[in-house]
Amino acid sequence: MYLPLHNGSERKYFVRVSIRKLGLFTVSLPLFAFITCVIITLYKDFENANNTHCKVPNVFPSISASIGNYEPQRSIWRVAIYSHAPFRFLIVFLRWKYYSSVISQNCAFIVKLAVFLNILENLSLIGLTHWTSSKNYPLHEACFKTFIGSSIFYMFFACMMLTKYRRRTTLTHLEIYSVKLKWRSFFVNVGSFTFAAYFFLRHNRLCEPYVYSMFGFSEYVVVVSNIIFHMTTVYDFKMQFIYLTRNGFTIE
Repeated sequence: MYLPLHNGSERKYFVRVSIRKLGLFTVSLPLFAFITCVIITLYKDFENANNTHCKVPNVFPSISASIGNYEPQRSIWRVAIYSHAPFRFLIVFLRWKYYSSVISQNCAFIVKLAVFLNILENLSLIGLTHWTSSKNYPLHEACFKTFIGSSIFYMFFACMMLTKYRRRTTLTHLEIYSVKLKWRSFFVNVGSFTFAAYFFLRHNRLCEPYVYSMFGFSEYVVVVSNIIFHMTTVYDFKMQFIYLTRNGFTIE
């Protein structure tokens, strides 16, 4: 971020922000908050966080317990999610511009659907952060299901569009790497969510030791793979900077 200067094209601006740095900052906030909350929970609230209805031993708490049931974890997570939310919606707008420029016009509806799912994913993340499982489980559960569904379908549509429906067939090495990383993140995300659902149901049915921990660890992989997927956005943008000028925002 830079203070008022003249850029190469002699444009006056008040602030210039690198889009790539903004994207990395945006995905880093929830990642570091998540890791911090899990570490604090393991250190400070280990017994309570791993306590389940059938009293079997566990070593990894669920995400809901790590980010929503105890302090200061709850506050750390909320501050991270609320503070980075405006940047996430700005990046949704930038993604829309990017998809519209590189995806075939025949797929305009799919582009709009993907952007809508991305917006829904961000809104549901705010919702499940605001309504914790311990305070309002029905709303938390609804937001969680919406978040998982919208994020998985958004990732799938984004991967398909960027793989099959580009306007040009010749890609740079960075674009090829970005698409490969997106597909890998998508498959890891779906696979880890499937394991999480399996371990959760198995725990509730059989109450075996450490099965709930495997559910919690699978949740961790879901979160990290989702963050990695969104991090790949920084490889896609052709725009370099956001300028704040006297006439408003300009993206180039």
